[in-house]
Amino acid sequence: MTSLDDDDDSFHRARRRVLRLALGGSAGAAALAALGPLAGCGGGVGEGGTGYASGPITGFGSVIVNDIVFDDSGASVEDGEGTARARSELRLGMVVEIDSGAIAGGNARASRVRFDSAVLGPVQSVEADGFIVLGQRVAVDATTVYDDALAAGLAALAVGQVVEVYGLFDAGIGRFRATRVERRSSPPLLYRLRGFVADLIGPGTLRIGTAFFSYAAGSAPAGLAAGSFVRLWVSTTPDLLGRWPVQRFGVAERVLPDIDGVSLKGYVTHFASPASFRVDGRQVDASAAVVSGGALALGARVEVGGSLRSGVLVASEVRVRSDQAESEREFDLRGPIERVAADRTSIDVRGVTIGLTRPGLVYIDGTPAQLTVGRSVEVRGVVSVGNGARLDATLVRFR
Repeated sequence: MTSLDDDDDSFHRARRRVLRLALGGSAGAAALAALGPLAGCGGGVGEGGTGYASGPITGFGSVIVNDIVFDDSGASVEDGEGTARARSELRLGMVVEIDSGAIAGGNARASRVRFDSAVLGPVQSVEADGFIVLGQRVAVDATTVYDDALAAGLAALAVGQVVEVYGLFDAGIGRFRATRVERRSSPPLLYRLRGFVADLIGPGTLRIGTAFFSYAAGSAPAGLAAGSFVRLWVSTTPDLLGRWPVQRFGVAERVLPDIDGVSLKGYVTHFASPASFRVDGRQVDASAAVVSGGALALGARVEVGGSLRSGVLVASEVRVRSDQAESEREFDLRGPIERVAADRTSIDVRGVTIGLTRPGLVYIDGTPAQLTVGRSVEVRGVVSVGNGARLDATLVRFR
């Protein structure tokens, strides 16, 4: 009997053969190198029994984060406030934390999935490559996923709309890099922000981005200072001085126990040296790590694999991801076909519409004529140009 792992291996071998034929040479080698999970976090770590990953969701059929496939069939799902949510509420591009068992061979069994946005608030202006919401500059790119209400991307955004942004803070450019943007159809009771304090201005006022926030004496966490990583819930109307009143502070970074296998994707938010830095606020000891892909610096996009000890991520490997490499990232959807368009130019899998007209689309173990509702497939694709709520397939593999 053929196992799922065997199937996955044959799929990736076939995909590599296609890329070798199509690309060849150094371009092919670079593309093939980009396919595999980080050796320190997706291929054999976590043998001690515990695992953890943090990063954007890049696939379903289980939940795929940092190229690790997490079986979420027995996992609890919750939002950033700890409220229980349904598995069906998970979406491509959401930034999540996953607690799991051992990560081995790029697979693990999740026990808990926690999704959390970076900012929820009103759009104040729209820029050529992003927008400003609640005083925070947000950058978007070809990999940003939008919900159906914002399928046209930036063109669909308007001043005053309330949006929820999932993403990671890039300290190098002082902007959030959006991985997913959703429009709120009804205004929330409170706006929300998770970020780094830029300044403390006198008693009771802090600044994050270009926005000022007022807070009551005694309500702030101990040790609040410039550079602190905080989570705020604020009133939806600013005060007479233009400050957003803080209703409460929350936990921006979870306190985690020692964990055998950790995979963390984010940006370097504080940089002391190549051996000591923070990623999305979490301390990393890279003194014994293998570093590849580029130089470490403030704002570098990285994937870190290692173990967590006394709150410090002891890295065994750090991979620097360039903007070019990230722009070529593909999403991965696995499951039965839910809809086939009458003209057979698109299908739906896991609630996502996938276009089938991209040049160079490859089919494995089947043909377009075999696309039928209920047929199990694995689809790889990129965000469609002009429609950020759907993908364009680059590869379809029949199961």
